[in-house]
Amino acid sequence: MKTISQVAQLTGVSVRTLQYYDEINLLKPAAVTDAGYRMYDEAALERLQQILFFRELDFRLKEIKEIMENPEYETEKNDPGKEGQADQAAEAVG
Repeated sequence: MKTISQVAQLTGVSVRTLQYYDEINLLKPAAVTDAGYRMYDEAALERLQQILFFRELDFRLKEIKEIMENPEYETEKNDPGKEGQADQAAEAVG
């Protein structure tokens, strides 16, 4: 598990941005300590990587959230035989 500061340093995403992603339910921490510190596991880091990938392609956060909440996206993401994920995601939002 990594703290929000560690994730920010590792990814180059600001702590405030990670907090905002939590607020809009785009990237939830795996746990929150009794002291209120957000903790991120490998699954959360993978989700953040996907978010950053879509941001690099100029998707808006609302679009990214719609894509990632789509059950078909989860099925395709977990199938290594699927390709063209970004194209399919663009069509889904389209």
